[in-house]
Amino acid sequence: MKIMGIDHGTNYAGWATMTKGKPIAFGLRDYSDIKMPKVLNAIYQDNYDMIQNHRPDVVVLERPVHFKNANSVIALVGAYSMVTLAALHNRVTIAEIRPSELKMFTGKGNADKETVAVEMQMLFDLDLDEIAIPVYYKRDDRKGKYKAGDFKERLYDPSDALALCWAYDQKHIRGVA
Repeated sequence: MKIMGIDHGTNYAGWATMTKGKPIAFGLRDYSDIKMPKVLNAIYQDNYDMIQNHRPDVVVLERPVHFKNANSVIALVGAYSMVTLAALHNRVTIAEIRPSELKMFTGKGNADKETVAVEMQMLFDLDLDEIAIPVYYKRDDRKGKYKAGDFKERLYDPSDALALCWAYDQKHIRGVA
């Protein structure tokens, strides 16, 4: 069975594929330059094509449950809906993993994104920079605090997508509870 995990979002989205408990491919989609509501169409089209190209048996999504504000509700549920629709239009089964389940299979019950990424790195012997993409400042900020090339943050979307695959594999294929 080929599993595709998609960590949906309207700025960045991670994706990964896995079969027999081993990663096949993973990556990051960047939607950060596309404004609402056009980003929803971009998410749909991109995921439709990606699902069609990779031909998974199941697409696994994290069930949206935590929201910071109304705008994040609109964005997250919109992205979730577009990925779901893309899978349905490709006649692919959709599965959900709750955040608590995801953390249970990828570390401790309160694992943060960095912990999940390190767990995926160690479990599959991957380069952390490939599954938790480092982002650097592109130019000096106005206060002189940061300069071009300084580390800014990591994008954990690919490692989260890989963790979705792993959690689904453990729960539904291997029967680990």
